[in-house]
Amino acid sequence: MATSSNVEAEQKFDAEASTPLPALDAIDGIGRVGDPANHSLEAIYFDTRHLALAARGITLRRRTGGPDAGWHLKLPHSAGKRTEIHAPLGTADTVPVELMDRVLAYTRGHAVAAVATLNTERTSYPLYGPDDRRVADFVDDHVRAKAGLGEPRELEWREWEVELAPDEADDDALLNTLTQQLSDAGAKPSERTSKLATALGDLWPASQRADREESSGNGAAVIPVLEYLDEQVAELLLQDSHVRLERDDSVHQMRSQIRRIRAVLHGYRALFEQAPVKDLERELKSLAKTLGRYRDVEVLHERLKNSLDELPGKLVLGQLHNELEERMALRADTAMSAIRNRLNSPRYFTLLDDLEAFIDVPPITSQGSEPARETTAKLVNKAGKRLRKRHDEAVGAAVGPQRDKAFHEVRKAAKKLRFAAAAVEGIHGKRALKLGDAAHKVQSILGDHQDSVMARAELLKLGSAPGVSNGAFTYGVLHAMERTAADTTEQEYLQKGKKARKLRLKE
Repeated sequence: MATSSNVEAEQKFDAEASTPLPALDAIDGIGRVGDPANHSLEAIYFDTRHLALAARGITLRRRTGGPDAGWHLKLPHSAGKRTEIHAPLGTADTVPVELMDRVLAYTRGHAVAAVATLNTERTSYPLYGPDDRRVADFVDDHVRAKAGLGEPRELEWREWEVELAPDEADDDALLNTLTQQLSDAGAKPSERTSKLATALGDLWPASQRADREESSGNGAAVIPVLEYLDEQVAELLLQDSHVRLERDDSVHQMRSQIRRIRAVLHGYRALFEQAPVKDLERELKSLAKTLGRYRDVEVLHERLKNSLDELPGKLVLGQLHNELEERMALRADTAMSAIRNRLNSPRYFTLLDDLEAFIDVPPITSQGSEPARETTAKLVNKAGKRLRKRHDEAVGAAVGPQRDKAFHEVRKAAKKLRFAAAAVEGIHGKRALKLGDAAHKVQSILGDHQDSVMARAELLKLGSAPGVSNGAFTYGVLHAMERTAADTTEQEYLQKGKKARKLRLKE
């Protein structure tokens, strides 16, 4: 099914039934106002019984009438903006599969059904700039709404809306200008979050985090950590839909989000009761492992393919390219099947529920209430001490598998330090940013080292597999190249990794 998407940037205004339209052609930057277009619209809104989509600022509806009839899914994008995905009308009571795939991480297996029906008489005025390019639309809506949840509820109201044209959606200055001048002309910016929110009234889910204090150096240490976790979980849910749609690099991005969450939970575990943190860490580690099987195949496939391509043709004996493609394709399919099963499992949905519950009602210890600047600095510096310890163990390890494993532990410690620092950049500023960047550099260098370790292990399997004969020579050449690459990354780390081991946050 064909879908399309765009970023929606808009501002709503309240209007009484008798309020005259503002002088749209008097707005700075508007050269002329086009002819009005009238449409009768009917929109049926879908959600779970508990309004799981509404609680996260997501809108799913089927609209008839007007130039954009069809299914619409609106996802949060940034302040004042949403990503809107369109799909054809299809069947009235069956949400398109591709749209449902985008919201399964939010609905978590619960069925969606109609929760409200809105009928709108709309008059739309295109607004053109001095160069006669359409820059926005002003919309005058008369709305009749009927809620399908709770007690029968019918409402009528009028509202205005100014929405930037798709090509202008990133022009925040233009939207601010339009909003300000319409306000000066008597239009009142609306406090409504959406038409659906107005229709549902008291049933609309309230944010449990609205009353949380803002993070500051003297505020509670737990606040910046919770804010960071909240951001990462939101991104995790977004990447979930990308994985389901098999977007390029989506498995890697989702696994990276899990690592961020795990690292922050681990680095700041002293701020929370231990049992729930351990439970979350365990489930996140298991999920990351499921994603990791596919990601490891991706990385390994690309690395070995490039290595084969770089070899002179006379050193590539046998049909190694074909063998590699077949072997990796089979492993990737198996790994992706496991991911799909995991992402549709009650276990996964329970994990998402638990993560959100942890952030909504955090099990804070007394240390979590202590001043943020000093408390978080101590915990970040503790992660830095752990990195230095892992470094000493690695350089003292015997050459071979033991040393490779030790450098992998250095990499994992660098990741934990990086994300611990990232979580408190708002408290510690540039110092935390520099520390995070230095740790990221160590992570990247030793990531190449670990990729080489995995490649060598795979090449040994390939070279000793039954029936390879001539190919074993080529695999041996590649193995030697990978050994050299690993030695090079070790030296690079020893030269460039000092900064991450030296930097500290001021306590």
